[in-house]
Amino acid sequence: MREIVMAAYFGTSALNDAWLMASVLPNLLFSTINGAISVTVVPLMTQADAQLSKRSVQNFINEVFTAIVLVSTFLIVFGEIFAPELMRLVAPGFHHKELALTVSMTRIMIPTILFWGLAGLVVGILQEREEFLYPALSPVAINIVRIATIVTLGHFFSIQGVAVGFLLSVLSQLFVTIPALKRAGLHLHFRWHFSHPLLRKMIRMSGPFFVTSSVGTLGVIVDRILASSLVTGSLAALNYSYVLVQIPVGLLISSLTTPIYTRLAQHQSHHDLLTYRQLAMRGFRLVILIIVPITLWFMILSIPILRLIYQHGAFSNYSTRITASTLLFWSIGLPGFGLSFYLQKLFFATQDTKSPARFSIITILFNIVGDLILVRFLQADGLALATALAAWVNTTLLTIKALNPRHNSDLLFRPFVLKIGITAGITAVVVYGLREWFSLDYIHGFFPLAFALSSTVIVSALVYLTLLTLFRFPEIRELLRRLLKNRHKLQSSET
Repeated sequence: MREIVMAAYFGTSALNDAWLMASVLPNLLFSTINGAISVTVVPLMTQADAQLSKRSVQNFINEVFTAIVLVSTFLIVFGEIFAPELMRLVAPGFHHKELALTVSMTRIMIPTILFWGLAGLVVGILQEREEFLYPALSPVAINIVRIATIVTLGHFFSIQGVAVGFLLSVLSQLFVTIPALKRAGLHLHFRWHFSHPLLRKMIRMSGPFFVTSSVGTLGVIVDRILASSLVTGSLAALNYSYVLVQIPVGLLISSLTTPIYTRLAQHQSHHDLLTYRQLAMRGFRLVILIIVPITLWFMILSIPILRLIYQHGAFSNYSTRITASTLLFWSIGLPGFGLSFYLQKLFFATQDTKSPARFSIITILFNIVGDLILVRFLQADGLALATALAAWVNTTLLTIKALNPRHNSDLLFRPFVLKIGITAGITAVVVYGLREWFSLDYIHGFFPLAFALSSTVIVSALVYLTLLTLFRFPEIRELLRRLLKNRHKLQSSET
């Protein structure tokens, strides 16, 4: 909804391109700090709760809080002073008014560094305590404020109002999560000793994790640097399609892996390796089963999806065309994005942040080289394709290291890949046939297009589930078993 509102107000305009460049540092790079803190806190808090007193746990939290405030303050001051120089580096294609606008918005948003860091700490603590509701509400709060401020501040102050709204939205997540932390009996206070052994361990873990989680971020940053020299709207097209591709990862894969990650960290902490391996395999297969049909829908139905979601207000037919091609190439990497997100959690649960960091460096280099080569031939599409291929490189390296499919008989890797390949091929034929039968690329009117598109998705999803059932995937049998169990419970309660 946030991107729909943004598209309606600013489309693929030069103002939107300036906003996207200004958000590079505070939105992309420093939100990675949020992830580095939240993920490393989970296994360390699990260790602290098992081995240390409540007072020692509180001291650890306070020292982390103090360190975040100090480091964030330094980065904010540095960013405010050197914002013009930083923007000349990341936006070499911007000049004069466009560059000045980008610098001013960057300065507005740089204080979010502090809010991202604190939110990462609080969310990590809550997830370790298996409190998932308020961390899940955190991005909801962010987007509600973003939408409200795009409509209000964006209307009165144009794109600079959107930057102010972004600052307020990142702050809003703290109002959701900190009260939940207090109810858990924990508080944030300054502690200047910096002597807790887990703090030093967290610093050692955070460095490699930051490299690991920066793969996607740096890929997008490089894309935007190169896209700043392309035709107007290229940045916006890349962003709109990238946001769509990341929705399944953030909405479905994240929802699946967050509780699994917490459980994995607990099994690892208690040295229950058999249960750990079984849960790890189960999560891997589930991610693939979820992401395959979504990938097919994005690749085959890109134009009708974009027309239905974005083509309103300032988002024109031209905007749809340039965004559809980037969506196609982003979609090639969607399984890679989802699997990388999950597989990295397997390493973090074992407190191994160095292995994925090494793979991330390889992936970043592959991505940059691919960007430089493919942008010459495919323009913005080449940037999307290079990042998509890099995601597959990362996934391959992570899978070989974490799951060892050649020697792990529990994974049944080859028959699984063969079955899912056949299922995906048949489903793709069905999706393409329904697109042609409904003439989805040419339907006019919101409701007729919504009906035809949703019908295509529902029918193809039923075909996909039927094929999974015929191939006897254990995940489908487990789902059916749970549905039947719930049905029997409901009947018993009615009786």
